[in-house]
Amino acid sequence: MSKKATHNYTEDSIQSLDWKEHIRLRPGMYIGKLGDGSSRDDGIYVLLKEVIDNSIDEYVMGYGKQIDVTVENGSVTVRDYGRGIPLGKVVDCVSKINTGGKYDSQAFQKSVGLNGVGTKAVNALSTYFKVQSVREGKTTIAEVERGELKKQQKEKSCDLADGTLISFIPDNEVFIDYKFNSEFIERMLNNYAFLNVGLKLNFNGKEFFSQNGLLDLLKANLSEEVLYPAVHLKDNDIEIAFTHTPSYGEEYFSL
Repeated sequence: MSKKATHNYTEDSIQSLDWKEHIRLRPGMYIGKLGDGSSRDDGIYVLLKEVIDNSIDEYVMGYGKQIDVTVENGSVTVRDYGRGIPLGKVVDCVSKINTGGKYDSQAFQKSVGLNGVGTKAVNALSTYFKVQSVREGKTTIAEVERGELKKQQKEKSCDLADGTLISFIPDNEVFIDYKFNSEFIERMLNNYAFLNVGLKLNFNGKEFFSQNGLLDLLKANLSEEVLYPAVHLKDNDIEIAFTHTPSYGEEYFSL
């Protein structure tokens, strides 16, 4: 009989990783699969979604009616016109795990994304990450590389509109030969528009906007004449739109 291999399992085998090392070692725990951008659920789109989700939260709380998204040569920039991250906490919000304003139920009564984790995953998995916050005529900027803070600009006066700007370049050591697909991004932003009536989203010069929410989503997916006008029900925490066509079978769209 062969002997089992001997493995030295000692105190030295127990390791503690800091937040950025853990994200980079186990990115799938935070953003799902990695991929090269050829599939809608590849990690680079999750990074984009996590940044946009923070801007959506500002809109839901009643601040900022526009979000600008630019994707060019693998570089992403998202600019909202909400309240802006409190200037003294900009670095903490993007580089300290489980840190953010979403735990304050007064500041954010509703929120999406990975509360306290999302932007940390983005900057840990990016070769370059910049965050700029503008509040009441003052601004500050922080720049990060693979989770390591490289530069922090002191607060200074400015004439920019309040809000937050985040730019990042996904790490090509993690996302091999990646490329953003504009169609996937447009579909994402279209869904954001359907879910957030009155919010204007601009992507590389193209605008996404919905005045009627899920009713617009339903009409956009109808390919046949309807048997009766669509029913549209909406309250504070629920929205439903439905109708029927002569075809057999049913289709459901849940966002």
